[in-house]
Formats: sequence, structure tokens, C-alpha cells
Amino acid sequence: MKQSSWRRVQRTVLGCLGGLAVAVVVVAVLVKHEPGFYRQLEIPAATISVNAVPAGDAEDVEALARRAMTKASAWHASISRTGSWEMAVTASELNAWLAVDLPRNHPRWLPQGVTRPRLVFRPRHVVLGTRVGSGPLTAVAWLECEVLLRDVNHLMIVLEQAWLGAIPVPRAPILRELARRISRLGMVTDLRMMDGRTVLMVYIPSTHDAGATSYWLESLSIGDGELLMAGETRSSPEIRERPVPPSS
Repeated sequence: MKQSSWRRVQRTVLGCLGGLAVAVVVVAVLVKHEPGFYRQLEIPAATISVNAVPAGDAEDVEALARRAMTKASAWHASISRTGSWEMAVTASELNAWLAVDLPRNHPRWLPQGVTRPRLVFRPRHVVLGTRVGSGPLTAVAWLECEVLLRDVNHLMIVLEQAWLGAIPVPRAPILRELARRISRLGMVTDLRMMDGRTVLMVYIPSTHDAGATSYWLESLSIGDGELLMAGETRSSPEIRERPVPPSS
């Protein structure tokens, strides 16, 4: 091979290696990107927003986590009795529970390699983020969903964004996995195309207890930093005809 040809081969190989190195660096930077809402969960309490957990005040975080558990216990007790019920919970309370009680008392609830889940409530939207990986090879995976109650016990979930760091992730596989996991909880799921978007429909069975009791989610509202829901528990004489998932 002539020396000039050999040099061209060398330049080509070096150029490819250099391009590959740049691509690796760019991908590494993009994967390491953390969305603003997730970073905000760890900033000083003095500048924290209603959606975040004050990382600098352990006592406040413990108090918020206890409040979340108290609300969950009160809600469970209220739906066990006939009559109307409601619950309001803030993102701060849930994030405190995720930061304190989940790793302390329920570490096996999260899949291996998934840690520090956090969430934000925005009008009609839930934003979820979590660390994935281990050691130095970690990144923040996050997604944003629109969640609406279309009818009694009938939810509509639209996955609007899904990212690994700053790299967009295909949404269809995530929706399918979400549908699979929700179905395992005893709910009915259906993936549909609506207005050019794939939508996950979730029907919550009224879950009769030996035919004596049924549960109805009648209102769901997601606002800035807070989730509100209300419904009714009915005994046998009050049970109306069980709804079926709407056809559209």
C-alpha cells in the first residue's frame, strides 16, 4: 500500500474514532441531565416549592411522611364504611413518604436498580422521576402523564413525555408495560388511539366484598401540588348497576 493511501486510511480511522468518542461524550452528557423538577427536590428548604421535599430539614420531612401515612390510614377507614368519602394529599407529603418510609420499611416495592422516586402534581398532570442504575452509572428516568377521570371508576391516562436524562424514550412500550402492571392489580386496561395519541384507559372495578359493598371513585382533581379525590361506598341495597368501560 502506498504511503499516501495508508495515511488516508489512518485519517479515516482516526476520524471515525474521534466521531465515536464525541458521540459517546454527548450521549453521556444527555443521559446525566436531570430535569429541573427532580433537582429541585434536593435544593435548600428556603427555596423549595410546594411540589418538593425540603431536603435540608429532616424533622419536617419525617412529619410530612407521617402525615401522608395518617391520611392513607384515614382514607382506608373511610372507604370501609358506607357513605361518601374524600381525600386530599400533597406532592410534598407523598415525596416525603417516598423519601423516608418507602426505603425504610418497603425497600422491595421498587424494582432492582430503581431508587429515589419523586413526583410533581400539575393541573391535570402527574410528573414522575426516579434514579435508575447503580453506582456512578445512574441516570434520571422521568415521564409526564395527563390523568383524567372520564366517568365513575374510569380513568384516562395520556403519556405526554418520557425521557432518560435528556434523551427521549419511545412511549408506546412504556404504556404497554404500565397497562400490564395496572392489569395485575385487578383493573381493566385498554390502549386506544384518540386524536392521534395512544391513550391508556383504566377501568376500576367497584370491587364488591362478597356482594355486600361496592366502591365508586366519582371525582378526581389534580392541581398545583395537590391531588383531590372523592367517592362513595355503598352497601348491598344501594348498589347500582355496575358500569362497563365506555366503548369510546
